[in-house]
Amino acid sequence: MDWKDGYVADIEYSNGFYPELGPSALNFVLLMNGFLPVPLDRQFTYCELGCGLGESLNLFAACHPEGRFHAIDFNREHIQAASGIAERARLSNATFWEADFADLGDLPLPEFDFITLHGVYSWVSNEKRKDIVEFIKRRLKPGGVVYNGYNSMPGWAANAPLRQLMTSYADTQSAPLLERIERSVGFVERLKELDLSYFNANPSAGAFFEYISPLSRNYLAHEFFNRDWTLFYHADVVKDFASADLMFACSARFIDFRDSLRFSKPMQQILNEITDPVMRETVKDFASNQQFRTDIFTWDRLRLTANEQKELLLASRYSLLIPRETFAFEATFPIGRKQLRPDLYDPIISALEERAHSLDELLLRPEIASLGAVNILEALIVLSAAEYIKPAVDPSPESIESAWRYNTSIMERAFCTTDHQFLASPVLQGGIRLSWPQMLLLICELTKGGEPETFLWEYLRANDYKLEKEGVTLESGDEIRAEINLMIEKFNTQQLPYLQKLGVA
Repeated sequence: MDWKDGYVADIEYSNGFYPELGPSALNFVLLMNGFLPVPLDRQFTYCELGCGLGESLNLFAACHPEGRFHAIDFNREHIQAASGIAERARLSNATFWEADFADLGDLPLPEFDFITLHGVYSWVSNEKRKDIVEFIKRRLKPGGVVYNGYNSMPGWAANAPLRQLMTSYADTQSAPLLERIERSVGFVERLKELDLSYFNANPSAGAFFEYISPLSRNYLAHEFFNRDWTLFYHADVVKDFASADLMFACSARFIDFRDSLRFSKPMQQILNEITDPVMRETVKDFASNQQFRTDIFTWDRLRLTANEQKELLLASRYSLLIPRETFAFEATFPIGRKQLRPDLYDPIISALEERAHSLDELLLRPEIASLGAVNILEALIVLSAAEYIKPAVDPSPESIESAWRYNTSIMERAFCTTDHQFLASPVLQGGIRLSWPQMLLLICELTKGGEPETFLWEYLRANDYKLEKEGVTLESGDEIRAEINLMIEKFNTQQLPYLQKLGVA
């Protein structure tokens, strides 16, 4: 097995798109937390450390032709694959570098407005983490933004021994890593059936194993079988980044913005009594048993006055992501299921069904203005946290063209691979997830590829792709054809109109 300073280097990582890394997504949570967003309507610079196969960075580069995107990974196969996608999509603003973190200072890179690392900090050695922090210190612009996603405590307390058990067993085996992982999963499966005290005392560990056991072995190799695998309390990472003069700003998860959607009222009361920001985040992690943190740090990012924040919030636009007829006036949050008042939410959903609106534009409608600006803003926050809506822009012709080139290149690859599941939306400046059958139906629609049922049936059979319904794999031809027709109907009536509104199709 080929190791690179303790990291798996001879096994390709799986594709992954992480929307919270996007420049506009980072800006949105910064604005909600009272920080001045980074201007994206002019040239800006962005760097991703440990980019893997580059799906996130290429998609963001497609949505932001005005940005200059750089990505770094030590794995040559990753860099070649990511560069190949950028070349096919003619993304001249995306550059990929094959380099070790220890050699970052040797690269001819600019200073950056954004530096992101997702699933990197917990998987490298202490020396490599120091290299990362030093790179950020040297290359982040004043006012720059850093995103760091890492495995956190105490959420891993019950499950970390399971990872130790799997890797320890794998180390006793003589075989290539992927085969050793397969044996390790099988070994733990046998132990789990024996009603071990560990699983009885830690029910979440059993559920966690059931979740990870069917996952791609390539994913498991990178996620759990590296030599370096470190869990962090939030305070540890704050201390590390303080050496680069970085200050914790907020979580990149929008749901984390509203404590009322995450915690009980007694818990909120306790949090409100804590004045130290690091301690407050630590207590939140214990309250939510946080397993993965998505922290945003800044270096001298300007804070907004209340009036400045209000102005920017009024100008922020939102787009509806679901058909109005499927909106059930309820949403599920960590605190539980929340009923959404029809008298408040229905006028907003109806307006956004027509087109994207800013808060200012919504308040120009009498039926909405009568509900009060404060109530409307709170409703938009709730809808955003539930992912019924997302921030939107009026895309430039350049971004529409760039996203179309990227989407075309991804759809061309969909004929021979199911790996890529996201297409670029210049309206959302982010990705839209499609299943592989949905991707094929979109291709059929755009290319006038003939009868959708026949088109989809042939490609599913050629790639031995199994359709499921309610968790059961469909076997008979009649069942498969019936499911295909349902998919086609839903795609044409619900999904395609939204792909068109969001600039995907």
